[in-house]
Amino acid sequence: MPKMLFVCSGNTCRSPMAAALMKKALKERGIEGWTVSSAGLMAVPGIPASENAKKALLEDHGLKIDDHLSRTVDLSMVAEHDYVIAMTLRHAQWLISRFGQHKDKIYFIGELLSDEVKDAVAEYLSAKDPYSLRYMRLYEEKIKPYEVEDPYGSDLEVYKKVAGQIWQYCCKIADLIKNEGHLPPKTL
Repeated sequence: MPKMLFVCSGNTCRSPMAAALMKKALKERGIEGWTVSSAGLMAVPGIPASENAKKALLEDHGLKIDDHLSRTVDLSMVAEHDYVIAMTLRHAQWLISRFGQHKDKIYFIGELLSDEVKDAVAEYLSAKDPYSLRYMRLYEEKIKPYEVEDPYGSDLEVYKKVAGQIWQYCCKIADLIKNEGHLPPKTL
């Protein structure tokens, strides 16, 4: 049974929304047998999902995440999952720096959405000077638009916008799984 872990910063907004929305996307496509969960890089364990994350999911997607409690990502968690999906490229880089022995299962969510983003990420990460104007432009134009920005502390409309973006991404990922039975292998 494949296991997928979504990771953000605090595990109270983006990643719990992503886990709930991914479960819905898989279910709508008749895909069974997947376990989907979430964690945070800097999460304080035991914190519930933010109120606006709960409201956005309930009002726009009919999902409840009232029982969610934050968890901090650790080595055993990464090891037990088949796919670890980070909300931003920086999150993915942090995960790879900490859990490099599992880098083949750590993805930036944007990599799963298009080959153009996947190629841009590969080029950016192989750059000798990623802070040069060329690579900063590459990041800003081809990578950053696919990152899921942190809505923490924002109003409900921002949470709904982020949830909508995550929903689109989860649908695309679920379609990949439906067509292939798995996510594409890492190339880096």
